[in-house]
Amino acid sequence: MIDVIEISIEEFKKNFYDKYIKLFPKDEQRDWKKVEDTYSKGIEHFYKIVLDNKSIGFFFLEKFDNNPYYIDYFAVYKEYQDKGYGSQAIKYILDNIAKDGLVAEIEKVVDNNPITKKRFMFYEKSGFKLIESEYLLYGVYYMPIININKSITKEEVDKIMFNYYLINVGKEELDKNCRIVE
Repeated sequence: MIDVIEISIEEFKKNFYDKYIKLFPKDEQRDWKKVEDTYSKGIEHFYKIVLDNKSIGFFFLEKFDNNPYYIDYFAVYKEYQDKGYGSQAIKYILDNIAKDGLVAEIEKVVDNNPITKKRFMFYEKSGFKLIESEYLLYGVYYMPIININKSITKEEVDKIMFNYYLINVGKEELDKNCRIVE
């Protein structure tokens, strides 16, 4: 059984930042000063996933206003994947932190990229539903997925996602680098 433990930004930088840099492509990483800003405003939270007193992964959770929680940079280290630990972490989040729901986005599922299919199947198995929307963020196509305890429209999901993008990158970058694909 895993534990999910909230950690400070200092612990994240000391013990997880190097893994974040290695695991997520540069074009997907956020400007660290903006991460620090959302953390200082109480929006950004960092968590580690622990098994037998050993860290096996991490993720970011964001929350502001009446928006549902947004999960970002969810990672279980390769040697611990396909053992149910990621699913346990998602269940923990939904049962204990984001009781009203959770939103995220994944890279667009494409036939020639098995990682995108695997990622989608992981979230689908955890009760997430794909929303028929597509975003182009910094040249990468993403699709929103949700696990929310109420009825919600595509337009509401788009608004939630772009509220998070606005907080994370700022208006100028959002207008320049992010859009909904019609």
